[in-house]
Amino acid sequence: MNGSKRWAAYLVGLAGGVLAIVGGVRYLENSQAFMPSEYKTIKRVVNQLTLNNDLGDQPITFSVNTGASADWIAEELNLCKEDKCTFYSEINPFKPYQGKSSQDINEVIRQSYLKNGIEARAWSHGLITISRSTFPSYRGKDDYLSCVIGHELSHFLSNDAFTKALREGREGKGLKEKKRDLLASRISRESESKADINASQMVINAGMPRDTCLKAYDFLAKHEGTGEETKADSSHPGYEDRYAALSEFLEGKEGTAKDELAEGTTGQWKYNRGLNTLVFTPD
Repeated sequence: MNGSKRWAAYLVGLAGGVLAIVGGVRYLENSQAFMPSEYKTIKRVVNQLTLNNDLGDQPITFSVNTGASADWIAEELNLCKEDKCTFYSEINPFKPYQGKSSQDINEVIRQSYLKNGIEARAWSHGLITISRSTFPSYRGKDDYLSCVIGHELSHFLSNDAFTKALREGREGKGLKEKKRDLLASRISRESESKADINASQMVINAGMPRDTCLKAYDFLAKHEGTGEETKADSSHPGYEDRYAALSEFLEGKEGTAKDELAEGTTGQWKYNRGLNTLVFTPD
């Protein structure tokens, strides 16, 4: 082999080695072994919920974010205009920011972790976001976190966003704005109570004690300081009404016979560090 051919072979080998290294780095970067502990907790909790529960056939995406308090923290730092700050609630909290305003943005991430508490949200297309601050609040309490995740899964699996909009459109047609807003709030409260009950059923099916979600809700309300009453414009039932509805469901339930339980849901997990997501895809 002459010198030019040897040099070409060397370059080809070097390029192949670089590609192998890049591929290896990407593999390790997206390896579930190296994902943040918050995602490991989500995977552990959802795997428990897949027992004797039907989670459908659509992919479910989990993403850990900064949470709603990041909005007003960013507003106080003059990073955004009033009521135009929702971007900050969805920031990736695992990524230190660089460049313009990086010091302030990183401060938003720090403060939101300390102040935000327990927060989760379901999107109609199968995304469930959970604030990073939720996880220290539930450290050692996977069963309580199961109720929160089960609640959000219920919203997605029941197509609640669509169902609420459809019902509001049918029942609120022709109503003036104030009355329609009150109708929307009442529909939302009913949806939230239903999601509590569905989550409780999921947790029972998964083999946890029947009163787990009742205890979990009491813990959440006291942790967040939400003990107010139900108001006409409340999107969620007040503490006593919400607690009573869940208690009534449990008191009327004798337990689910084994042959009535779903077979459960098997599936695959995929973590993507760049997208800050962990996806469960049912088989």
